[in-house]
Amino acid sequence: MTEAEIKYLEQWLEKAEHDLIAAQLIIDIQPIILDVACFHCQQAVEKYLKSFLVCKKQDFPKTHNLDILLKQCTNLNNSFAGIDISNLEDFAVRGRYPHDFISPTPEETQHFYEIALSVKMLVLKEIGITP
Repeated sequence: MTEAEIKYLEQWLEKAEHDLIAAQLIIDIQPIILDVACFHCQQAVEKYLKSFLVCKKQDFPKTHNLDILLKQCTNLNNSFAGIDISNLEDFAVRGRYPHDFISPTPEETQHFYEIALSVKMLVLKEIGITP
């Protein structure tokens, strides 16, 4: 990778990490704002998957659709086949507006956070970064 490509990858990883940190902070405060924490988990997963694609010099659509991104990552590396993103994608857009409000439980929120952590660990491993 060129220096510019490495910098671009680092920017994607940094944005993904910020979403993961935001989710953890929201989970840890009272009152817990679970739908917003899940939104940040979704965003972290999306950005980690896109980071992997950036590292592999693959174009990807402008999308929040985790299924599309996950399939694209799986086509490059079968290690992604075991990821179950559950219904985390619902928090990308749909859960952000009152008419489609989604109210996750604390257990669901923790599950989504753990999904985001597992995606992070897999992406970092597959692009050769030790967490």
